[in-house]
Amino acid sequence: MNFRVINDHTLGISLDETTNEKDVVEIWRVFNGDKVPSFTVAEIAHLSLAPSFSPVLMRMESPHSRFVIRHFFNIQFFNRHHSEAEMLRYLKRLESRDLSLTASMIPLGSCTMKLNATAEMLPISWPEFSRIHPFAPLEQARGYQTLFYQLETWLAEITGFAGISFQPNAGSQGEYTGLLVIRAYHERRGESHRNVCLIPASAHGTNPASAAMAGLKVVAVTCDHDGNIDMTDLRAKAETHKNDLACLMVTYPSTHGVFEQGIKEICEIVHANGGQVYMDGGEHERAKSACAGRRTLARMSAI
Repeated sequence: MNFRVINDHTLGISLDETTNEKDVVEIWRVFNGDKVPSFTVAEIAHLSLAPSFSPVLMRMESPHSRFVIRHFFNIQFFNRHHSEAEMLRYLKRLESRDLSLTASMIPLGSCTMKLNATAEMLPISWPEFSRIHPFAPLEQARGYQTLFYQLETWLAEITGFAGISFQPNAGSQGEYTGLLVIRAYHERRGESHRNVCLIPASAHGTNPASAAMAGLKVVAVTCDHDGNIDMTDLRAKAETHKNDLACLMVTYPSTHGVFEQGIKEICEIVHANGGQVYMDGGEHERAKSACAGRRTLARMSAI
């Protein structure tokens, strides 16, 4: 049984809809010299639901243990929804009342989530995967460590990258992490002044936002009417900033849905001018098949 130690006088205990009466009694026994307390879960539940409920102090057999029950969550909303699904629907209704750019002008979804079929996501709900607590000690999560290591090894073998870093299921997280790694790479080489990030004009908003958060200066590269990167403009800007070029962020395929025909030349131009290439891997499956058995074009990618 794990408790979160907050300080010398406070512990954190996580309970959810899967917690049953037996679990609660086991927790009480921990604080009561391994003895069942004189009161029951049903008695406390009955007291807390009574209209005339008032703060009650219940002492267990141990002179140093006590439970204090007080009023909490008295607003009607907190007593209206009794399942996670009902709560989720309520929150979704509140969200739908807000008008945002993503629901009107710029209906962009998550590149990562769109590529995962429901059948692929179902195993995440299995208790063998989902029952672990985020703060569980590492020795209780050996199976997860094995899964991570195997996946790292497989992805590195497929892509040709030296290492793999796992991030939350959001492209923006991968972008930010990748750019920080590129900055660290330049710093270790004594080139911390490299702070220019080239980004095609067709890129979606998270690219320049992530670059700005990583402390990089964004320089836009023009695209033609088909959405392809303008090679002449890319070459000119890469050469102009060759002394402080950090990287290029390129989406493959681009936001226009175009697989850049000149992706190899694009990478070579940036590398020749001292920069690194970050490839957004929204469709990395196609890039993986193209790179299998060869040297990977990009040196940083979100898969």
